[in-house]
Amino acid sequence: MHLREIPTTTLADLDRTWRNRDREWTSDASVPSVEFPQAPGVEPTILLGDHEITLDDQAISLLCAFYQVPGAYFRRITPEERHFVLNARMDHAEGEVTITYNNHGITDVRKPTKPRLEAEEFVRIAHRIFPSNATVLDAWVTADELRLDVINPLPTATLEGSVYGGLRFGQNRKQNLAPTVAPILLHKDTTTVIEIPDPSLKIDARGVSVDRIGERLAAEALRADARLSGDADHLVSLAHTSIAGDRIMRLHRVAAEHGLPVRPLADITVQLSRNDEPTMLDLALAIGNAANNPKIAMDPTKRAVRTKLQAIAGAVVADEAARCGSCHALIAA
Repeated sequence: MHLREIPTTTLADLDRTWRNRDREWTSDASVPSVEFPQAPGVEPTILLGDHEITLDDQAISLLCAFYQVPGAYFRRITPEERHFVLNARMDHAEGEVTITYNNHGITDVRKPTKPRLEAEEFVRIAHRIFPSNATVLDAWVTADELRLDVINPLPTATLEGSVYGGLRFGQNRKQNLAPTVAPILLHKDTTTVIEIPDPSLKIDARGVSVDRIGERLAAEALRADARLSGDADHLVSLAHTSIAGDRIMRLHRVAAEHGLPVRPLADITVQLSRNDEPTMLDLALAIGNAANNPKIAMDPTKRAVRTKLQAIAGAVVADEAARCGSCHALIAA
């Protein structure tokens, strides 16, 4: 098993980190200009009217996403080329732009017609459900994605503290899609995170205000939290379902149905082979634990793979469909 280090960051810590005094600047998209100095050690800046703001890597990514400059290409070119390319895109841009910034720099770049739930609002919603000392497993805000994973001990005494429950908040910020929330479980002994699928936890953000979106997210978060104890009990109960005789067949069926990534499949197979009497619990943990592999866990570009492995493990936990006793294919109703 790959053991991950459980962070010591609490929800209160994250609240202080993400809370800031943002200001918004709205103007024609062609008005801003950037400066990429060629001198080493001098940071690039953006000029918003009379206000100059230093640009870090995240701010540059936000600007590239808005002005449709390929990020990988932009990172490869020289500062002089960056200066020319981004300013040229700005000079010829149409419409308006809203740039949000604070004392630390730019935090958001979007069209004024596309309001977005601020990052600290996700923390406030989590605070309505979890105590201030709840553990933050993962938290990041980039030009493409927001993620907040919060866990806390479950009140169910029968679990003996072996499983923690929590919520995963997220949003595709690149396309400004509706925020999402999903139940997650943390198996403490293996430090495996499992995301439980629930298609009913869906937020309709079409044509509604930001405040209304926040209310709907909070309501769905309460619904997700209400099912955590049952999901944890179900996870533990999988230890009573043996797959000793057909572990590989069962794994391949899961891989085929859920599109399990090929490279982690070998790692998962090895994990299953180490147990003489594997159960469905071992299968779910082996899939979810593959996300803890340092090659995946430590690489920000592999976050999508990591999330998919955790979600596939959750699909195994939530699966109660009737299946063939030989090949484990779904039996039509």
